[in-house]
Amino acid sequence: MRLLVVGAGAVGSSVGGFMAKAGHEVTLAGLDAHVETIREKGLRITGIWGDHHVADLRARTDLSGLKAGDFDLILVSVKSYDTAAAAESFRHLLDAHTLVCSYQNGLGNAERIAAVAGWERTVGARVIYGVRRPAPGHIEITVIANPTALGVYCPEAPADRVRAIAEAMDAAGLPTVFTDRIATLLWGKVAYNSALNPLSALLGVPYGRLPETPHALSIMRDIVYELYAVAGAKGITLEPDSPEAYMDVLVNRLIPPTAAHFASMHEDFLFHRRTEIDALNGAISAYGREQGIPTPANDMLTRLVHAREALSAP
Repeated sequence: MRLLVVGAGAVGSSVGGFMAKAGHEVTLAGLDAHVETIREKGLRITGIWGDHHVADLRARTDLSGLKAGDFDLILVSVKSYDTAAAAESFRHLLDAHTLVCSYQNGLGNAERIAAVAGWERTVGARVIYGVRRPAPGHIEITVIANPTALGVYCPEAPADRVRAIAEAMDAAGLPTVFTDRIATLLWGKVAYNSALNPLSALLGVPYGRLPETPHALSIMRDIVYELYAVAGAKGITLEPDSPEAYMDVLVNRLIPPTAAHFASMHEDFLFHRRTEIDALNGAISAYGREQGIPTPANDMLTRLVHAREALSAP
């Protein structure tokens, strides 16, 4: 497989590194210091999937000199607020054979990619493993909750090719499966992140503390109920099929294994980085406005996070 990773930070480098180690032709496009170190010394991978050094990687800071047909798959792992710009940057690389995979958090990324590539070439990914970048050229795999799931959004998309890509990633050491319900899985992940991330970050507590107070728990419940209402209006099938059932799963099954975990948004505040709130609660609000569904809890959390971003700026 000829693979281009656009936004080769921690997560993107993990995919590129394992795929290159398995013999695929990989090009990473990312930040200067990280890709320059990879170009000079190779990529170091540590953590729960073992220690590896990967030398067979092409690493670059831009896409100049590349042409349409150079890649079978473009994997996008930029922050959600950079997706539209990233899609425009690789528009010239697309041909009838090229697939584009949103390997990202949140909602709205697939729509931005499909605006450039078309839905028939857009692949979704539900990613639930953690990666950090301790230093340029070094990534650490920290945790995994479930295998990554790849899937397509429309009947015209080549599902068999995407299934083969999922199998190739799994064989390369990246636990991956194919799914025929990618929207369901992505919205389920957004329900988890939207209920926990902003509250954990704004209140400065790990996930496990949130259900301890009825105040936080009631906000979480409002977020989930609004998400289910919006998803229903959009025709998205969710699992479990009711917000009451989801809250039971969230509190009793999903939170306990990650009770000590702080949201990545907490670090965004500490290091004065822009958050991805607009792809989480902000996306629920935006879809709610489109569908005529009130989303006051998600609206308020989105505004609070943006306020904190502004007040945390250096």
